[in-house]
Amino acid sequence: MSPDHPTRLAPALGLLLAAAPALAAPPPPELDAEQVSIDTASTFALGGSVSQRLAQSFTLHRKGRLSHLMVPMSCQPKATVHVTIEKTTAGAPNGSVLAYQKVPGYVFTSLPTPAVGMRLVEFEAPAALAPGQYAFTLTAKPGDCGLYAGPNGSTHAGGKGWFIADGNGPDWIELFDGGGVRDLAFQVYLRPL
Repeated sequence: MSPDHPTRLAPALGLLLAAAPALAAPPPPELDAEQVSIDTASTFALGGSVSQRLAQSFTLHRKGRLSHLMVPMSCQPKATVHVTIEKTTAGAPNGSVLAYQKVPGYVFTSLPTPAVGMRLVEFEAPAALAPGQYAFTLTAKPGDCGLYAGPNGSTHAGGKGWFIADGNGPDWIELFDGGGVRDLAFQVYLRPL
């Protein structure tokens, strides 16, 4: 070994240290939109005989990668839940899909009886989104699920709850029941950019 060996290592070490921030882990997800009030006496069917789909529009306040969302849902183990993040038109999902994730129903199953609690949907390919309004949609095929709603009224100022089912028109309808309009309970997390 030559006496100048440590000198040759110094530039390589400097390059490695300069690259370290680029190799660092992404920032942790941060909560950006939510409506966490849950009406435990009221669930909406997802899937089932009328193939009901549910959606919730929400507003993001900063740019980031939408890493995951949380919803209070319980499913049959055989169900498959399809989740999309979409652009909106007049507040409703418009079919322009920005992210998609398929989740087996057993992830949302709580035993021995359905229990209220948020369940994780993590996107394998998170979408980079700018501030603005978006929507998530939920579809269960095959099988069905029950999703807990928020309390009566419009409880999320940044968006609205929506549904569509066989026998309805082709457009999303604002979510309602005998108590009036409803929002879904949810949380949306971003990794800031």
